Amino acid sequence: MVTAEDVLSIASEAGRIAGLAIRPEQGAMIESRLSALARAEGYDNVNALIGAMKTRKDAKLTGAAVEALAGRDTWFFRQREQYDLILNDMLPVLARARGRRHPIRIWSAGCSTGQEAYSLAMMLTEETGHIGDLEIEIVGTDISRRAIERARAGAYSQFDVQRGLSIHRLVKHFEQSGKDWRLKTALRSMVRFEQGNLLTPPEDAGTFDIILCRNVLTALTPEARKRVIANLSARCAEDGYLLMGEGEAAYAAGPFRAIRGQKGVLTRPDVTELAA
Repeated sequence: MVTAEDVLSIASEAGRIAGLAIRPEQGAMIESRLSALARAEGYDNVNALIGAMKTRKDAKLTGAAVEALAGRDTWFFRQREQYDLILNDMLPVLARARGRRHPIRIWSAGCSTGQEAYSLAMMLTEETGHIGDLEIEIVGTDISRRAIERARAGAYSQFDVQRGLSIHRLVKHFEQSGKDWRLKTALRSMVRFEQGNLLTPPEDAGTFDIILCRNVLTALTPEARKRVIANLSARCAEDGYLLMGEGEAAYAAGPFRAIRGQKGVLTRPDVTELAA
């Protein structure tokens, strides 16, 4: 079992690197999320892994541990009503504003293993009647290298595809690969995945018209939340939208305002139009 001292040690590193808020009573969570890494690195248990992190001062090992702790649960078409809002309201408004001269850019920030970004891609391929020849770019980023590798592979277990996917979508967009289901090449090519830390996003990422950062900030410290919101604001177009998890909208007050009647959907204070 992870000791109280080890919890404090790993919590300090997780907060410094990723802004994660780890509480003293979360030893069991640390044990669960670091077990696989401990085995992969050749340690007998998580205590030995954390001990090595403290004595070796190995930045790569510490980073891998923090990435594992930052992992979050996700599934296809989570908060389904927000996908409908993107398709039926946001994209038409943005298309009118852009005049189809520029692609509409969507960022899945904290994308984990990719289900959110691929859900967007599936929806867009199915709804060409709504969007016509509108060019849309989808980018997914996550702090975890392993999560990004899984997202790029586009392969999911039976358990994964049963969460949020209809049989129709499974058959239409996936091919069976051994025990897993893998997204077809054409759909995988619609999304670009990159490793990235929301505390320090790359300056050359450009701006995005729609940003999804859902169920990410709840795991962060208050100071880290402020930094992430500031960085999201810097990357969000002036007439863009920010979509968050339920109960997270209060974190973004100031740079953004909540859209009345839409849970977790925000825009700039001076943007008034939404309905197409």
